[in-house]
Amino acid sequence: MQKLLTIITPVYNRASLINKLFDSLIKQKNKNFIWMVIDDGSTDEIKKEMDQIIGESDFEIRFYQKDNGGKHTALNVAFSNLETELALIVDSDDTLIPDATEIIEETWKKRDDKEVAGCVFLKGHEDGTCIGYSELEDGTYDMIDAMFSHNISGDKAEVFRSDILKQFRFPVYSGEKFIGEDYIWRQIYLKYSMMYCNRIIYLCEYLEGGLTKQGRKLRISCPLGGMDNSKVSFDKHFPLRERIKRAWLFVCYGKFAGLAYWEIIDRSNAKILISCNYIFGVLLYFFWKIRYV
Repeated sequence: MQKLLTIITPVYNRASLINKLFDSLIKQKNKNFIWMVIDDGSTDEIKKEMDQIIGESDFEIRFYQKDNGGKHTALNVAFSNLETELALIVDSDDTLIPDATEIIEETWKKRDDKEVAGCVFLKGHEDGTCIGYSELEDGTYDMIDAMFSHNISGDKAEVFRSDILKQFRFPVYSGEKFIGEDYIWRQIYLKYSMMYCNRIIYLCEYLEGGLTKQGRKLRISCPLGGMDNSKVSFDKHFPLRERIKRAWLFVCYGKFAGLAYWEIIDRSNAKILISCNYIFGVLLYFFWKIRYV
C-alpha cells in the first residue's frame, strides 16, 4: 500500500539523540509513513546507529548520506526523493506524540478544498504546553493573511503536499550553511491555502548547539541566504510593515556579504522599497556588527 506521509529528518552529529525520535515513531498508532533520514556529512557514529535502528524498525526507513552543507541542502535532497503524498520535517532532537501520524491522516481526509497545500499543526514543549500562541480557529486559511491579522506566534508543525515541495529548492552558496525554512514556506503560502488545526502533534526543546539556539550569529554568517529569505517577503501580499522590516534585513545582510549599494539594489526585486530603507538597513548592520560579531 502506498504510504501517505514522509517524515523528513536532516541530521548532523546527532547519533546520541536520534533514538529518542525513533522511539516516538515506533509508538505511532498509524504506521502509514516513511521515515527519511538525511545525514548531512556527520562525523559521529550515525551510520552505525541508523543500521541498528533500521534492523529494529517495524516501518520503512530510508537513509541517505551527503557531504556537509547545512540543513537546507539536506532538505533539497529530501524533496528530490519524496514519493508520498505528504511530508513533514521533524528534527533529530524532537519527537512526535503517539497519535501524530493518525491525526495528520484524519485531518487530511477531511479537507474541503482539494487545492490546499497542506496542514499547519501546533508544536509543544515536552511538558505538553504549547509553543507560541494562536487566536486562529480550525479551518482553511490564506496563511499570510492569517499570520498578520491574527495573534499567531511560535514555531508550527507544517505538513506539506510533496508535489508542491518538489517544485522548490533552497539556494546554495559556497561557505553558507543556513537559510530559514520560511524561504520556501512563505513562497508556498503566496500560492496556496493551508488547513489550520489547533492540536499539538510535535514536541521539542531547543538544545544548545541546535540551529534555533545559534540564532543571529548563524544568520549573519550566511548573508546571501539571508538576502534571499528576506526578498520573499517583498511581495505586496505581505503588510507594508513586514515588507519594510524585511527590506532592513535585506540591506543588513547585503552589507555583511560585503556588497556595495548598487549590488544590493541589483539583487532586489523591489528597488524602490530597498532604496527608501537603505539607510535603516545600514544602521541595523552597524548595530549587529557591534553586538554579534
